Amino acid sequence: TAGLVVKDLWAAHTTKRAWAVRGANFQCKNGEILVILGDDGAGKTRMLTTIAETLIAPPRRSLTSNKVRGFVGIGGVESSKWDKSVLKRRMGVLLSDVRSVADTANLCSGWSLEEILEPVDGVRTMSPDRKLSSSGKSSILLALKMTGLYSSLMPKLPSKLSTVLTANEEDLKPSALRPRSQVLSPAEWSKLILAKVLAQTIHDNDNAAASTDKVDNCLVGSVLLLDEPTVLLSEVDEAKILKDLRQSGAATVIATNKWAAGRFADHIVVVRDGAIVESGSHNDLISRGPQHSLYAAKWHAMTTS
Repeated sequence: TAGLVVKDLWAAHTTKRAWAVRGANFQCKNGEILVILGDDGAGKTRMLTTIAETLIAPPRRSLTSNKVRGFVGIGGVESSKWDKSVLKRRMGVLLSDVRSVADTANLCSGWSLEEILEPVDGVRTMSPDRKLSSSGKSSILLALKMTGLYSSLMPKLPSKLSTVLTANEEDLKPSALRPRSQVLSPAEWSKLILAKVLAQTIHDNDNAAASTDKVDNCLVGSVLLLDEPTVLLSEVDEAKILKDLRQSGAATVIATNKWAAGRFADHIVVVRDGAIVESGSHNDLISRGPQHSLYAAKWHAMTTS
């Protein structure tokens, strides 16, 4: 039942005199999906980023917010009391912006699927003699299954994990200077970005109860902080991914402005101006009615317009 706990979290922007997070309180247990919902600019990504920065503790010059007070803990232990190297191995973080998919596609074009997804232990060399470890391959295959790419993309790849991927149609022209490539759609690149985070987190998970050969409990004890991971995906793909994330055993926190995603969550927190204005399950919030719940009002607008 352990997972991520946030209590009375306050944080300020580093670049302006304003609160980034105002008194956030929530808990996400292992095997649960918690969705942070809100309109554009409500502070969802900032809240998720503040939690990630509190846990991972990047260099101070890289911080986007300054924690003023509050408790952020994993497994019931406050973040500052964790060994940071151990804590990082329990974390899977995906923070998005408007350039994430395009930049990743451009950067990774010309790489094989294996090279993109291979989990990293320290410095990775690109020697042609380097071979993917069995644990690395297992982590990649589980990540591909969780994102749906194992069934939707892998059958189309002529060389499977060794297939070179690209975002450029020009790379499909026959050439003796480069291998045959497979062009991915924006949605497929989006899934691939998520798969990379999952593959690394599965590989890093050292929980004795974690599975190494199936999705169920492959991430038990880990915490996933995912910003808009399904923004480019269909509702069918979104539902499947969230189901697999729940089965993985991770405590998964997702920030999104897709209000319909709330029906797939175990818990929902609704954010406005950096503060949580309501929380509960989908049924709890809907039962309050559109006059008393922002979440219910959004659902009323979606279903009656």
